[in-house]
Formats: sequence, C-alpha cells, structure tokens
Amino acid sequence: MTREQGKAVGAAVLGWMIDMFDLMVILHVAGYVSRVFFPSDNDMLALTATYASFAISLLVRPLGALILGTVADRHGRRLSMTIGVVGAGIATALMGVLPGVATIGFVAPVLFILLRIVQGVFVGGIAASTHTLATESVPERFRGMTAGLIKGGGASLAVIVINLMVIGISAIIGDDAFGQWGWRILFLTALVGSLINYVVVQRTEESPLWKAGQNAIRAKGALTTTNPTPVRDLFSKRWRKPMLITAAIVFAGSAPYYLTTGILPTVFKTHLHLPQSQASLFLIINVFGSALVAVLCGHLSQHVGRKPVFLWSGLGCLVLIPGLYWLIEYVLSDQPAWILVASAVMVMLSGAISAPLIIFLNETFPTEIRSTATAFSWNVGYGLSGMMPTVVTAISAETGNIIIVLIALSAVISAIFMVLVFGSTETKGRLQNLPSAV
Repeated sequence: MTREQGKAVGAAVLGWMIDMFDLMVILHVAGYVSRVFFPSDNDMLALTATYASFAISLLVRPLGALILGTVADRHGRRLSMTIGVVGAGIATALMGVLPGVATIGFVAPVLFILLRIVQGVFVGGIAASTHTLATESVPERFRGMTAGLIKGGGASLAVIVINLMVIGISAIIGDDAFGQWGWRILFLTALVGSLINYVVVQRTEESPLWKAGQNAIRAKGALTTTNPTPVRDLFSKRWRKPMLITAAIVFAGSAPYYLTTGILPTVFKTHLHLPQSQASLFLIINVFGSALVAVLCGHLSQHVGRKPVFLWSGLGCLVLIPGLYWLIEYVLSDQPAWILVASAVMVMLSGAISAPLIIFLNETFPTEIRSTATAFSWNVGYGLSGMMPTVVTAISAETGNIIIVLIALSAVISAIFMVLVFGSTETKGRLQNLPSAV
C-alpha cells in the first residue's frame, strides 16, 4: 500500500470515528442528558425520550446520504467528506452548550431535537464519502481489510475515546460534577475532531476510481447537465431492488451492534448497577476486541468471500448473543469479571458480522452512483437498527426486564439476517468490474 493510499485509509477511519463519536456520544451519557432535557419521574421513560432523540438523528441520515452522496458522486469524495465532518462537529458542539429545561423550559428539548436532526443530516453525508474514498483507493487485496478497519476501527476508536474521556473527566472533576456539567465536554470535543479531520482530508488525494470514471464519462461526452442524477439512477428500476435488499441486510447486520455496544452502557449502569468507571473500562475492552475481530473478518472475506463471513458470524450472533445475555441475567449478575467476558464476546460478534458490510455495499453499485447508493442503503439500514435502543427501553419500561427484551430481539433479527444473506449473491472482486450506471 502506497503512502497516498494509506492516507486515504487514515482519513476514512478518522472520518468514520467522528461520524460514530458524534452519533454515539449521547448513548454513553444518556442518563445525564435525560435529566437535563427530558426530566421525568420515571427514569426509564426519560431514557426512552433520550434514545428517541438519538433515533431521530438516524431517521434523517438517509436525507443527508442523498444530498452529500450526490455531491460525492458528482464533485468528489473529498468535498462531501469535508462538508459532512465539519457540519456534524458544529451541530454536536452546540448540543454541549445548550441550556436545559431548568433554564429555558420546553424550548430546551425542542432545540436539542432540532440539533439532532441537523447533526443526523451531516452524519448521513459522512457515510457517503469515507468508505468509498478508501476502498476505491487501495488495491483489491486490501479492500476487505480496509472495510473492516473503517467500520470496526473507526467505530471502536469513537467508543474508546468517549469512555476514556468519561473516565478522565470524572477523575478530575468528580462524578457529581460530571453528572451536572462535565458530560457537556464530550459534545464540545466533537468540533475538535472535525477540524482535525478537515486538515487530514485536505492532504488526501481524490479517489482514483472516481477520477477515472469522470474522465471516461467526459471522453464519451456523457457528462452534461441533463444527465440523470445519482438519486434518480438509484431509484430507477435497474437499481431499486438491489438498494432495498442491501438496506435490509445492513439493518439486520448492524442491529447486533446496537443490541450490544449501543445498549450495554445502559445495561451496565442502570440494570447491573456497575460503577461509571468500571462500565466505561468494560466498554473500552469490548470495542478494542471488536475492532481486531472486524479487521480480521474483513480480511478473511477477501479470501473466502463476503457471504461465508456473514453466515458464520450471523450464526454466532443467533446462538451466542441471546445465550450470553441469559447468562448475564441469571448466572453472572454479581460476577463482574464474567460479565466482562460475556459482553466482550457479544461485542466481538457484532464486529464480525458487520465487518464486510461496507465492501459488500461498494461492490454492489457502480462508481458513478456508489456514494449515493451505499450511503442511502447504509443509513436506511442503520437508521432502522439504531431504533433498537429506543425499542428496548420502551418495551422494558412496561415489562421491567431489559435483558429478556434483548434476548428476544437479538434472536429474531439474527435469524432474519441469515435468511437475507442466503438469498444474496457473492460480490467479492466486483468493485472495478461493475457495469456503468450511465
């Protein structure tokens, strides 16, 4: 891998980390956010409202995918990534300085939700450019590993940074001060990350596949203002069905992430009553292991194919995630060391199942619509799977047992994933051999 190719991968991993940091930070301080913006006598209902605000960002991400995906396909991956990371960083930082209900009343949750919507649009756009820039820049033999590194490494880095900040800030100012105002520092940090990524992207070359595609179109005289937009192509008869199928696979393949990494902060602190520092340390260990597994499984998919990795990891999720949640609830609830082991296995499985997702999407769609198509499929699927924490807490508020809900949902969705993958086709090696969309 050349220096320029390595820079493209680094920019993509950093961009994905910022995407996930901006999106996921609320889940790691949900209890504090709920008291400030969604106060209620019922703690679980307050958490549900907070998770709903998280879900709103996910629901508007497809809009950002269509807008900035078009920018990426028409004007380049670098421009789209720059707009996405800077916009998301500003929106997230503004949440950190927004007064709560105690200060400005009902206006506080309204403004908070509006900022979540704006953030969601920009974050949806980040997904349009990061992985396409990297996977289109590296040689074929590195594409599976690159996809696993972006998805697993970028997401895991975000969770690690969040939890290291939680531990560090709590140690410096104390748990009480962290609960009152210290959690806001995490939101403000998002802007710093965006500015760093902006500098990195400016020093990264544009995707060679995208440039080659644009040159080929110009040579044919096909690049005119009357050409169908990438959005119109995506929803045409030719690409509509692949888009819907890939979105469904992304939903079922990414749901284990939210049913483990996304909800475990609440399980650790609210259900199992682990101390904040211990819960954060467990999450750091979990996602570090998940990142390693994602890179390995992504690289493995380059040798055996995307489908075998999907199927074996899907089988693991189907059997082990429900089983380990059952053990945590009924056998290990007072044994922190074993809780760490069980949760680490679940989180690593979620990394394995999602490792080939990015390259699978990229190999499904041609270069001219790849950013728009992959970002839209990804954000629709992730938007639906991101509803899982909201669904879990809402049902748990009625049933009183969050673990039972997690067992049932993880089993059902893993089974759906297996069925979808069985019916899909292998995509390995198709990135440069797809028919043109034009």
